[in-house]
Amino acid sequence: MRTSLCASTAALALVAASAGLAPGGAADLNIAPIYKPPAAALPTWAGIYVGVAGGGAWGGAVVRNNATGADQTSHFDLAGGLFGVTTGINAEGGNGVLGLEADISATSKKGSTLEFPPNAAFSNEVREQWLSTFRGRVGYARDNWLVYATGGAALANVANSIVAPAGMISDQQWHWGWTAGGGVEVKLNADWSAKIEYLYVGLQDKSYFNPVPSPALPGNQRLHLDGHIVRVGVNYKLPWNVLDSFFKR
Repeated sequence: MRTSLCASTAALALVAASAGLAPGGAADLNIAPIYKPPAAALPTWAGIYVGVAGGGAWGGAVVRNNATGADQTSHFDLAGGLFGVTTGINAEGGNGVLGLEADISATSKKGSTLEFPPNAAFSNEVREQWLSTFRGRVGYARDNWLVYATGGAALANVANSIVAPAGMISDQQWHWGWTAGGGVEVKLNADWSAKIEYLYVGLQDKSYFNPVPSPALPGNQRLHLDGHIVRVGVNYKLPWNVLDSFFKR
């Protein structure tokens, strides 16, 4: 009987000791929660940006008689480069991006050709000196990429020169026109992006040397020209606090 009682007492003591240690043991088994930082927001296209762009330009031209419309030269090629600055604004909703963009570029696109008889002793040299475009953009964005179509107005400053045996005379005019094209832009980080784009530029015909400065020179000319552009560029998106400080003035 004494042996049985001692065994029972030892069992009860073991159970009580186990019960007393249980809370501490359970606490030791708790696993601290793993901290998960919130996912970083993807950079958006919305906002105002500035940038630079440059590339190649080429196209065609023909000089016509302003009165009759007859060609005074053959169709000839123009080629050169361009470099300029860009600014624009984008609004983004879902995968859609709508924007407005303007740019101005110095260009070196030029070409020359001889005139038809009876003015075969004269030649025309055409130089496009400045080109600006004012366009809307419609694009589809996914991850850091934007594919867009663009179109709007164009304005070019063009010089037409008549080269004669005795020297050269020049006349300059501004040509309004239209432009359309498309491009691809990729975000390098939250602020910077790079793009490549193509534009076709169609310009209005404009009259030159009217009136003609000398009866010995061919005058009353009308110049028709168009062009193509492929350029690359980088854009920097302005922080919104810059705009906030501006509107608070």
